[in-house]
Amino acid sequence: MVLILDEKTAMAIEEAMRVLQEGGVLIYPTDTLYGIGGDATSEKTVKRIHRIKKTDEKKPLSVMMASLEMIKEYCEVDSEQEKTLTKKLPGPYTFLLRIKKKIPASNEGKLGVRIPDNEFCQFLSKKFGKPIITTSANITKQVPPTTIEEVDKQILEEVDLAVDGGKTKYKKASDITDLVEGKKIR
Repeated sequence: MVLILDEKTAMAIEEAMRVLQEGGVLIYPTDTLYGIGGDATSEKTVKRIHRIKKTDEKKPLSVMMASLEMIKEYCEVDSEQEKTLTKKLPGPYTFLLRIKKKIPASNEGKLGVRIPDNEFCQFLSKKFGKPIITTSANITKQVPPTTIEEVDKQILEEVDLAVDGGKTKYKKASDITDLVEGKKIR
């Protein structure tokens, strides 16, 4: 399948790529909420996102991945888990899996992974080739944004790039399921 991006989306992806490669932080639309993200393999970037969101640095951050293959590179995935991932992704879901390849965004042996149902996210993930942090673009305990206008001005001032993709598709946080323990969290 070949997808053709419009010129503005292609330009936004190129600019977002530049920010990610330089270790920067960006705000971007997902299928659920607006996310704040950066290179999930960079400890400096992970710490910066925690500081911007005013969260505990020990709190794990979910990541978006480009594909099931990338998920399998970083996480242990058994056949039942693979069936669930194949059926639900891309979509408004975050799945906790056991870590195979530790990264700064994870802790406690698990990693929350997503493949958003969003063209911008999918192209950016594939092009970047590494996990990208995907956590809501709000200060902890505040309402998460579904439009760029809802993103707190303080957060907008602290990031390197903000991409406006209009209102998000699902307008609510992703469902979270722990596939290691077999239980729904949210």
